[in-house]
Amino acid sequence: MSHFETKNLIVGLLATSALCAPVAAFAQDSTDVEAVVITGQREAQRAAIAVKREAFVVSDVVSADDIGKLPDHNTAAALRRIPGISVMEDQGEPRFPVIRGLRSTYNRTTIDGALVASVDESGRTVPMDIVPSVMAGRLEVIKTVTPENDGNAIGGVINVTTRSAFDAKSPFFNGMASYGKYERAGDVRNDKPSYRLAFAAGRRFGAEDQWGVVIGASHEQLDYDIPQVEAADPSVREYNASGAPVASGAAAGNGIQVPTQVRLFWYNNTKQRSGVNAKLEYRPTDTFRWDASVLASRMEDDEERIEYRIEPLGNVANQTATSGSFARGRGIIQLNQPITTREIGLARTGFTWNFAKGWNASGDLVYSLAGLDVPNHSVEFRTVDAQGANYAFNYDTKNPLFPTFNPVNEAAMRNPANYVLQQHRDALTKTNETTTQARLDLAFDDDAAWTLKFGGVLRASDRDFRNSQVNYRAGTGFTYTLAEVDKAGPTELIAGRYLLNPRIDAGAAMDFFKANRSRFTTTVTAPTGNYDVSEDVQAGYLQGSYRFGDLTLLGGLRYEHTKIESDAVRNTGGVLTPVSNDGSYGNWLPSVHLQWKPRPDVIVRAAWTNTIGRPDYGSLAATENLSFDGSQPTLSRGNPGLKARESEGFDVSVEFYPTDGMVSLALFSKDIKNEIFTLSSSEQLNVGRGVETVLVSTPRNAETAKIKGVEFAVQQAFTFLPAPFDGFGFNGNVTWLDTEFTFLTASGPRVTGLFQQPEITTNESIYYQRGPFEARVSHNYIGGQLETINDANVNSDQYWKGRHVFDASLSWRFSDHISVFVEGQNLSNTGRQEVTGPGRRYLQEWANYGRTYWVGAAFNF
Repeated sequence: MSHFETKNLIVGLLATSALCAPVAAFAQDSTDVEAVVITGQREAQRAAIAVKREAFVVSDVVSADDIGKLPDHNTAAALRRIPGISVMEDQGEPRFPVIRGLRSTYNRTTIDGALVASVDESGRTVPMDIVPSVMAGRLEVIKTVTPENDGNAIGGVINVTTRSAFDAKSPFFNGMASYGKYERAGDVRNDKPSYRLAFAAGRRFGAEDQWGVVIGASHEQLDYDIPQVEAADPSVREYNASGAPVASGAAAGNGIQVPTQVRLFWYNNTKQRSGVNAKLEYRPTDTFRWDASVLASRMEDDEERIEYRIEPLGNVANQTATSGSFARGRGIIQLNQPITTREIGLARTGFTWNFAKGWNASGDLVYSLAGLDVPNHSVEFRTVDAQGANYAFNYDTKNPLFPTFNPVNEAAMRNPANYVLQQHRDALTKTNETTTQARLDLAFDDDAAWTLKFGGVLRASDRDFRNSQVNYRAGTGFTYTLAEVDKAGPTELIAGRYLLNPRIDAGAAMDFFKANRSRFTTTVTAPTGNYDVSEDVQAGYLQGSYRFGDLTLLGGLRYEHTKIESDAVRNTGGVLTPVSNDGSYGNWLPSVHLQWKPRPDVIVRAAWTNTIGRPDYGSLAATENLSFDGSQPTLSRGNPGLKARESEGFDVSVEFYPTDGMVSLALFSKDIKNEIFTLSSSEQLNVGRGVETVLVSTPRNAETAKIKGVEFAVQQAFTFLPAPFDGFGFNGNVTWLDTEFTFLTASGPRVTGLFQQPEITTNESIYYQRGPFEARVSHNYIGGQLETINDANVNSDQYWKGRHVFDASLSWRFSDHISVFVEGQNLSNTGRQEVTGPGRRYLQEWANYGRTYWVGAAFNF
């Protein structure tokens, strides 16, 4: 067994589930598909193809062994290998999967079919980086849901399946350990080792081996740095004939784009992920099964973010097309130390019982909880605006992606004594969600042509959110400058041209604050962002299928009734006012699915589906949540009047299965009513520091959204070639999207592409497997995409540029029990670029992640 096989055996949580097959027998036991015992990349590919081939719906699968062949160490990274899937990143790690143009908050995430509570700050999404890929037995993406599936799945269902003790005929123990090295690590703070550890053990027991137990655990630590260049929103502006600032694109502007600021960041992140799980199963006969399982997963991201910023004050002078000068300027130096902790817990018990000929009953009880906790201590120093002439600078935008601000007096701009405390801030964000669900299904199969299935679900979810801020400022007569707590910044130039220096010494700043606590004044921000939301869902469905020779037709209807109640606090004229809202709505969700097998190696599928997308919890409450990105205030307002999104989808696919391969082509479209998006605008408001520019964001319903797409995928092992070339294989896919998004702004209707969705994504990998040796090289491309929409100014829309990422892995199996491997992530040293302004040419954000290398060993007994 290879070390990649170990990754397939690392964990066993719950019984492996099928991909919504209309035949009850298949739905009860997907272990009938050869998808667990895997001995290398070729067998992994065969297993994934077998699951896709047997599924009734349009779906895609990545087996655990296939995940192991790629340097994907969380499940979001592994998901991006699937056609139609793109992944939004955060801090250099893939986190939020997007299915066919629809953000992760509208995709249903399950573990072996059990609903997982969401751990996002306000949304329904499950950030997939909290689930290490070693905990996944297989990743399934269902793109055309049947009536038995949850209706809140416009994009689809992402299901993480794991193994059962009954997959192995004998007791087993599997372990893995690896050590990683980030090119970018240890430059500004600690340099902790990066490593991964995981194990799984299981066995069957009892007089007739009717009991089974599996336990597993994993732990990893990652430590890396991210240098970054950024400009806040709005990122560029113009100036009028008098040299005064105006919005980019304004009629009075001169058409010359000038950065509003240059912000330099250097992040150090130390992440720890841990997971434990256990499962007990009972199978006394072929007609009855019962299982109970628990899971706990935790991720902690300890971050230190240092910042150095220059921005202009007043009018511009001496302008050319790419240069100019400011007689006055401002310098800002900041430190943020958020510690983000995400936790997920899941408990499930379920059964399946063939209680009479052709009849089957199944059901489960699920309790899931999730928590997010983000304490953040920040410190900010600024130059004194009254002395702004000391910080004059010239700017240069010959390279619009990397503009430079060059101080006239460099020594004054870099002198810590010129920076005076703006404030210390202690902020805390906490959110918790609990979900309880009960499901019961009855199915009849006449073992000939007919199947019938009906059932229902009761679900209750509760979400609470708490946000607090305490600000400390120097009291009267107390002058506190950066010179008291400064520290030299990293010597490396960010992007080869920017120096981040000086910076705040985190330890010295905290010691100084504690020693002088009585000399600070304290203000507490009103809790206007707090809310409580409860949601009750009652759902029932009926579906049936009939097989006409090689043609199978499935149709059915699902009804979901949703009741929402929310409590929040809103600031009205300086007075805190409790606000409560409640309401309910119902949705009828019919669907029709067709599968045709004109020949043994060809399958045609088609589907008409109707689904919904409930608004995020945080969007529904009547809140006002104030936060600070650097020093720029951001005010997020809730909208209790949001409607649920409704989608009608059409899908058709053709799949051809040659020996050891698959070729598939899928066409799809979705028409969406009440699309939900967040509209941003800049307003002049007083949020406690005088009138300043505040970025205000509010969720709204759009008029329409349309998605049309094509997916093409090829998997092929070249076993038909003569040795030694028969060890090669290929896996690739490409997705093209054409999207249209219409929404109302303050100036009228506006049409764009759907935001956060690239027009094209591709994945390609070439592997070689022969004897004990395996190797793989892979490429992932995510095209450019609209990331943020600005209401008042089209030139302030933000776009992600397309990016290519190359990864590779090698392994050598010394024996049936031991193998070693090396892996390389992001070998292309690709970072992230966000652009804005006319022609999408100007800097919004640029970050560099560097390469990462791993070496490890796997043990199988």
